[in-house]
Amino acid sequence: MIKRRAILFALILLMTPLYSGCGSGGEKPLGERELVRINNLTISLEEFRQMSERQPLEWKMRLVSEKGLRDFLENYVITREILYQEAKKRGIDSKKEIVMKVEDFRRAMAIDALLEETLRDKGEVSDSEIQQFYQENVGGFTEPQEVKVRHIFVTSDAALQEVLTRLSRGEGFETLASIYNVDKSREDGGNLGYIRRGQLAPVFGPFEEVAFSLKKKGDISEVVKTLHGYHIIKLEERRGRVVRPLDKVKEKIRFFLQQKKRQEVYLEYVKEAKAKAKVTINEKLWGEEEKKGAKPTEEKK
Repeated sequence: MIKRRAILFALILLMTPLYSGCGSGGEKPLGERELVRINNLTISLEEFRQMSERQPLEWKMRLVSEKGLRDFLENYVITREILYQEAKKRGIDSKKEIVMKVEDFRRAMAIDALLEETLRDKGEVSDSEIQQFYQENVGGFTEPQEVKVRHIFVTSDAALQEVLTRLSRGEGFETLASIYNVDKSREDGGNLGYIRRGQLAPVFGPFEEVAFSLKKKGDISEVVKTLHGYHIIKLEERRGRVVRPLDKVKEKIRFFLQQKKRQEVYLEYVKEAKAKAKVTINEKLWGEEEKKGAKPTEEKK
């Protein structure tokens, strides 16, 4: 959305004259406060400053340095004015699709300004409201049960038998994982980190169920077969359900409640505005267009 607005912003700047300091005479020296002349158009320093202030935030950030401002002047302001003058020569600026796009952008900007003014200060949220929401929805701030596991992962029957034999002799689980594993966990002794309930995709079959069935640190599972191969799982740690404290989620709740309040104000405002407006739809014409499978083009009267 931001990128689209930025493009439309550039379009409206390109296709409409923004400068009040337009000259109409021949060549003459620039005035004391005149920054640049492009053919017969003069831009003052004040107008240039106003232009830089009107830029979207992502563009403004480039204008904090002298180099950025110079680039803006030469590669944007001057370039776009030259292109605009060329467009005028060809009559492009008056083409219907261009005029419509500019008008659409103006309407969108006006609506945005209206809503910003209407919704300003309408999203205030108190600490007591945050506390109440947290208490009523504490389940949504509860971390699921987790297990930290390692695994030995092989894909051939021969490798599996070797691993089982060496485990039965008391060789270290991590050592064997570092030797035999066919995935990246080989680099860290088969460490898979923490796994949450419901995290693993179905292709891992019973892996998750077996991992959560292990009870004590150090417990080792039987062989688990999945679509990928054979796994032997070792439990490193279990963590039960943990409720995230209010101070960790307070700002997230505040933002949610702010948006909710503003949405409610917006819907009520639109409802009232529609109630005041006089709207008439030509149902006959609409019905004819519906039969054609196309929505009617709105005609401005």
